[in-house]
Amino acid sequence: MDPETAHDMLEISPGSWDLPDYAMLGNTSNGWAFAIESPAARDRADRLAPGRDMWSEHTVVNIWDSTMDPPIINVNVAGKHDWMFWEYSTDHTDHSLTRRLVAEAGLVLPSDDIDGDEEFDEVAMADVYRIMGEHYGLTLPRQAITARRLPHVFTEPRVFVRSQTRCPVCGEQMVPYGGGSWGPSEYRLVCVYYKLRDIPGHPPQGCPGEISGPALAEVVHEEPNPKYGNIRMPRRTTSAPESTPEGLAESTT
Repeated sequence: MDPETAHDMLEISPGSWDLPDYAMLGNTSNGWAFAIESPAARDRADRLAPGRDMWSEHTVVNIWDSTMDPPIINVNVAGKHDWMFWEYSTDHTDHSLTRRLVAEAGLVLPSDDIDGDEEFDEVAMADVYRIMGEHYGLTLPRQAITARRLPHVFTEPRVFVRSQTRCPVCGEQMVPYGGGSWGPSEYRLVCVYYKLRDIPGHPPQGCPGEISGPALAEVVHEEPNPKYGNIRMPRRTTSAPESTPEGLAESTT
């Protein structure tokens, strides 16, 4: 949706709990794409879960700010976990990014010879973001974000798709996978460890288990997302009828 339509929709809604989770989307001049969601959005780890090609070919930075604790930062590079920051600390003590935080931002790392109850001055998150951004080459367009000019898209699915089968290779859970043109009742399912590297008991490049085709109709369960029943788009002009949930889906595809 364009920003104006999204803002009108949010204003006429009784509350965010009546709407599907949504995100503001954007890209930068240095090759990054990003999405900003509300901290109240439900956990959708499957969007960045094993089975997503994004893991294997890109650098993925996930910052989860619950508004209650320091944000948890996870970084994956080319399909491998590269760095994590939580509770104002990190276990990646030998990482070059950690060394910069210690030298430039005063980050104090726990050690065996320090009392675990001793409190340290917390490193400023502004310094963490600045140094992390420099390390990974990530900068966001502050003006576009603060001015609320970014397009909006719903991130909750209109229809929940749940796999009811197990991986034919390792027996683990399978998840629906996009990235193709599939006909009605036709899906591709991949193992939850698909293309996830360095998992004990699996090949170096992750479990290869996947199945696809019309036969999956019997092992996939679909159920409508009831939240979409609450969506009523605001009228933009006198000649435009109020959109239905189906119309909304068409406008946001």
